[in-house]
Amino acid sequence: MKQSTRRLLAFGSNATLVSTMVLAVMVLLYVLADSRRIRVDLSEGASNTLQAETLQKLSLLDSDGQSVIITAFTSQRGKEESPFKDQAVEDLLKALDERSALLEWRLLDFDKERITAEKLGVTEYGHVVIQRGTDRVDIKDRELFRRSGKGADRKIEFLGEAAVSRAFSQLMTPSRKVVYIVGGHGELSVDASDPGGLSELAAALDRERYDVEPLNLLASDNTGALPEVPEDASVVLLARPRQPLTPQEEDALLGWLGRGGGLAVWLDVGVPVPAFLRRLGVNVLEGVALQPEMQVPYRDRPIPRYKSHAITSGLLDEQISTVLAFPAPLQLVDPFPEGVAASVVLQTTRDGWIDRGGTLEGGGAVFEPGLDSPGPVDLAVAIDLRPGGGIVRPGRPAARVFVSGDSDQFANVLLGEGPGNAAFALNVIHWLAGDDRRLGVVQGAVGRSTRSRRLAVTEEDTRVINGVALGLMPMLVALLGIITWFSRRGR
Repeated sequence: MKQSTRRLLAFGSNATLVSTMVLAVMVLLYVLADSRRIRVDLSEGASNTLQAETLQKLSLLDSDGQSVIITAFTSQRGKEESPFKDQAVEDLLKALDERSALLEWRLLDFDKERITAEKLGVTEYGHVVIQRGTDRVDIKDRELFRRSGKGADRKIEFLGEAAVSRAFSQLMTPSRKVVYIVGGHGELSVDASDPGGLSELAAALDRERYDVEPLNLLASDNTGALPEVPEDASVVLLARPRQPLTPQEEDALLGWLGRGGGLAVWLDVGVPVPAFLRRLGVNVLEGVALQPEMQVPYRDRPIPRYKSHAITSGLLDEQISTVLAFPAPLQLVDPFPEGVAASVVLQTTRDGWIDRGGTLEGGGAVFEPGLDSPGPVDLAVAIDLRPGGGIVRPGRPAARVFVSGDSDQFANVLLGEGPGNAAFALNVIHWLAGDDRRLGVVQGAVGRSTRSRRLAVTEEDTRVINGVALGLMPMLVALLGIITWFSRRGR
C-alpha cells in the first residue's frame, strides 16, 4: 500500500472517529439532560421560583396523604395574550408537580373539553379548579393575571402562584377561623387604611382563612350577663389600647385564657399596661428600647434579633429581618409564676439599651450610663399557660399569650416595610390559634407582587431546538471532519 494511501486512511479514520465520539457525547448529554432536567431561574428577583410559603403548603398537603387535583382550562384562542397566559399557567403547574408527590394536574383546551368543563361547572376561559377530597377552590382568570397601562404600554402580570397559594390555605383550613379585636379604648382599627391602621393585616389574615371581627367587652347582653369572649374565637387581639381596660374586661380576657384561648397584646411606649400581664410574669419598663443597628435612614427603628421559638423558626433559618419602631422594653420576672412558661421572641443586640432621655449626638440617642439601662432588651415574648396552674382551668388546653412592646410592626406603616414583618405577624396568629403546622416563612403576605419575566418556548420552538441539537450540530462536526480529511490529502 502506498504511503500516501496509508496516510489518507489514518487521517480519515481519526477524523471519522473524533466526529463519531463527539456525536455520541452530544447524544448522551441530551439524553441525560432530558431525563434529569434542572431548572435555572434567571428572572429578576428569582420571580419564577416557587416561594417558600408555597413549598411549605405543598409539604403540609402532602403530609396528609390526600391527592390535590388541579384542572386548568386554556384561555380564549386568537387573543394576543392567550399564548403567554397558557404558558404561564402550564409552567406553574409543572413547577408545583415537581415539588409534590401527590399533586395531579391537567391543562385542558376549553373549546375541545366542553363536557369536562360542564361537569365541573366551569363556564369561562382561563378557569382553574383545585380539588382535594370533597373540598374545592375555584380561581378565575382575573385572579391569575393583572393588567396595567394602556395601548402600547399595556402590560400583564402573572399572579398565579399567589392565587394558588391562597387556594392551598383554604384547602388546609376548610372552615374559617375568627380573630376578635378588642375595641373601645382607641385601639388600632382593621378598617383604617392609613399608616396606623390594620387593613393590610386584615387582608393578609383573610387570605389565610381568618375573619377579623370587633369585640366589645364593655357591654353586656340583654340578660345582664357579664361580657365574655365568644365561643367561636380562635385568637383575641388587644392592639395598643389608649385607655385602661376596666376590671370586668380584664376578667373577661383572663376567662378566655382560662378556657385555653390565644391572646395577643400589642403595646407602645406610654400606653396603659393591662394589669393581668403582671400575673403572667411580664413587666413593661419605662423608656424606649434602642440599639446602634437601625433601619436606614431611621434612628428609632431597631432590627431585633430572633430568639429560638416556633414563631421565629422559619424567619431565623431564612435570615429574614423584622423591623420595629420606637418599641417599649419588656421584662420577664424571675422566677415565673406557677403554671407559666415564657420565652423571649425578639430582643435587641448586646449593644442595645433602654433609653430614658438625655443628650443627642448627630440627631440620635446614645447610651448614657447612670441614666439608661444596658441591654440586651426584650422586645416581644411568648407565654404558655399550663392547665391547672392558676389561670387555665384543668381539662382545658394550654393557653398562649404573645406580648409585643411595639404595635407598629403589625400596622400598615411597617407591615410591608420590614422584610419579615408580614410573615412574623401571621406566624404569631397561627401560633396563638394552635395551628403550628402552618408556621413558617410567608412571603408576599400583604399581597404585593412583582412582574415576572418569562421565556416562553412553544412546541415548534422545541422541535427546532431538538433539530439543531441532534441534526445540525452533528452535521457541522461531520463537515468539519470531511474538510480536515480533504485538507490533509497529499501530505
